[in-house]
This record gives sequence, structure tokens and C-alpha cells, in this order.
Amino acid sequence: MYKLSIPQRNWTKAIHIFSACLWGGGAMAMVLIHCAFTPLSGDELYARDLCLKIIDEYVVTSGALGCLLTGAIFCAAGGWGFFRLRWIVLKWALNVGYILFGLLCYMPWLEEMARLSGSKRMMALQTPEYLRNQTLNEISAFAVLASLAVLVWVSVFKPWGAASKRKNRHRR
Repeated sequence: MYKLSIPQRNWTKAIHIFSACLWGGGAMAMVLIHCAFTPLSGDELYARDLCLKIIDEYVVTSGALGCLLTGAIFCAAGGWGFFRLRWIVLKWALNVGYILFGLLCYMPWLEEMARLSGSKRMMALQTPEYLRNQTLNEISAFAVLASLAVLVWVSVFKPWGAASKRKNRHRR
């Protein structure tokens, strides 16, 4: 099995941390836009929706994919393994779950919001589709930020040990 050299491990860790900063910073920016910005015109509504869409597509997505890729490198070549440690399994589940949720739900909601506010401007706020997507987007933005906080906590404190040790303990 290939093992990362110290410089390779350091570069992978640097890219992983940078990706996590992109992901967390983008998610925080989206929450702040939802909380602190109230559009007063159709153009402002459309601009807000475009900002949310662009932040999600370029900042959050690249950060999440970067974390997934560098995490895979650490697991495969860093000696961690993919399923040996429970905290790594949780990080994989949350990361993959977030990416799938983003691709299947979050991005389409943002696309639809931008499309409606682009064509109807302030009248978009009168349509059930826009209001549904906006509500789901706002709730999801807070949920994503909370899940990222869990990922940071798990990464720092590594609360669970090896899955195999736990199995052996129950056999005795």
C-alpha cells in the first residue's frame, strides 16, 4: 500500500484545511446573506439570489469536493483507512450526504429562485414556488452550517476510536 511522504501529507493537509475554509466560509456567507440582507427591489432580490447561487456553485461546492478528495487521499494513503475509525465514517457520511443533498436539492432550489427573481423580480415573492424554495434554502443553510460545526468538532476531538476494537471488546 502506498504511504504519503511527510511533504505529501503536509500538502494534502494544507489543501484539506483550505477546502474546509472555503466550505465553511461559503456556508457562513450564505447564512449571513439570508439573515442580514433584505432586498427592497426586484433587482436587489435577483442580485441576492445570484450571489447565493454563485457562492454555492463555486465556493461551497469546490470546498466540499476538495475535502472529499483530500479525505480520500488521507484514508487511502495516510494509514487511516476508510472504515477503521468511527469518526472517519461519520465524516465520510456527512461529507457525501452534504454533496448529494447539495446536488439534488440545494442547487436546484437556488437555480429556481434565481430564475424566478430574474424573470418576475419582486413579484417572485408572490409565487408559492419561490417562497417554498426560499424557505427550504434558508433552513438548509443553517443545517449545513451546523453540520460543518459537527465536522470540525469530530475532526478536532476524534470522539470515537477504532471500530474493530469495539467489536473485540464485545466478544469477550
